[in-house]
Amino acid sequence: MSFGLTQEQRDLRDVVRAYARRELAPGYLARARVAEFPWDCQRELGKLGLLGLLAGPDWGGEGEPDFTAPGLAMEELAYADFNIANCMLPPLIITSILREHASESMLQEWMPGLVAGDTMVALGLTEPGSGSDAGAMRTTAERTATGWRLNGEKTSITAIPFAQAAVIFARTDPALGAGGVSAFMVRMDHRGVRTGAIEDPGWLPVGRGTIAMTDVDVDGDALIGNVGDGFRTVMRNFDFTRPLLALTAIGAAQATLDETVEHVRSRAAFGSPLARFEGISFPLAEHATHLDLARMICYRALAKRTAGEPHTADAAMAKWVGPLYSSQAIHDCLLQFGHYGYSCEYPHEQRLRDVLAVEIADGTAQVQKIIIARELFGRDFLPYPRDGR
Repeated sequence: MSFGLTQEQRDLRDVVRAYARRELAPGYLARARVAEFPWDCQRELGKLGLLGLLAGPDWGGEGEPDFTAPGLAMEELAYADFNIANCMLPPLIITSILREHASESMLQEWMPGLVAGDTMVALGLTEPGSGSDAGAMRTTAERTATGWRLNGEKTSITAIPFAQAAVIFARTDPALGAGGVSAFMVRMDHRGVRTGAIEDPGWLPVGRGTIAMTDVDVDGDALIGNVGDGFRTVMRNFDFTRPLLALTAIGAAQATLDETVEHVRSRAAFGSPLARFEGISFPLAEHATHLDLARMICYRALAKRTAGEPHTADAAMAKWVGPLYSSQAIHDCLLQFGHYGYSCEYPHEQRLRDVLAVEIADGTAQVQKIIIARELFGRDFLPYPRDGR
C-alpha cells in the first residue's frame, strides 16, 4: 500500500488549505453560531470545483472518481471551518447517486445547481422509528396512474431546512424488506410536503430537520434508478460518506491540537513552559498518534473505494474511531487552556459541540461495530434477520 499522494491530490490539498485558512478560518465562530446556510461559501466551493468531484466528467468531475480527493478537501476545510466542510457532503452524496442512477432529464435539472453551490438536495432516509435500521422504514410509495404517491415521515435530515429537494427512500414493496425500498426526487415545495427544523447545540449552519409527506403525488420520472434499488444505493454510498464524515472531525481536532501545542509552548507555570510537564505533553502526544491512526484508516477506505476493492469494514472502522478520537482530543485540549478554553471567545467549545454530531451521523459507534463484526463473522451472526425485515 502506498501512503503517498499523487501530484494532483497534493495540488488539490494545497489549494483548499490556502483558501480555507485564509478565507474561512477567521469567520468560523461567527458562522457557527447562526442557523443560516452559508450560500456564499457554498458557491465558492463550487467555483473551486469541490462540489463536482464525484459528479462525473460532464459536471466537472473525473471519468473514474478519486474518492481520496473529497477526503483531502473536507479535512482541510474542517481544519478551518467544520461546518463549511460538512456543507460539501450532501452534494457529494447526491451527485454520486444521480451520476449512477438518474435519468438524463433529472441530471440536467439538478446537477448544474448542485455542483455550482446554488442548490441543496438532502438525503431523506432516517425515520422517527428507524435510523441505521433502514430496512425497517415505514414511508411508502404506492403506484398511481401517473407515477407514485408518497406517505411517511423522515427525521434527522442534514441540511433539510435549507434544501430545495430531497432524495426520499420509501417502501415500494413491503413484502421484500430492504429489497423493496426505492428512491425518489421530491421537491420540498411540493403539495403535501412539510419540513421542520431541529434545534441542535452545534452544526447550525448546515442544519438538521424533518420531512412529513401526506399523499405526495410525484411523476414517474421522479424515480431514481430501478424500483427496489434504493436500499442498496444508499448503503453503497455510506461506504464512502463515513470516512469523509470522520475526516471532518479529524480536521477540526487537528486544528485544536495545533493550537494547543502552541499554547503550552508559550504558557508558563511554576517557572517553566507547560510543554515541559509530562502531564501536559504526553496526552497531546497520544492524541497526535490517535488522530494519525484514524486518518490513515479513513484514507485507506477511500483508496480502496477508488480501486474498487471491498471497504465496508474499513469505512465502519473510520466512522467509529475518527469521531471518537477527535472528540477526546478536542475535550482534552480545551482543558489545557484552563478557564480560557471554556470561554466562547475561543473555538474549542464550539468545535466540541460540532464534532459530537459526527459520533451519531451515518450510524453510531454501536452500528459501526455491528458492521465490522458482520464482516469478520459473516451474516449468520448478525443480531437481526438476514433479509433485513
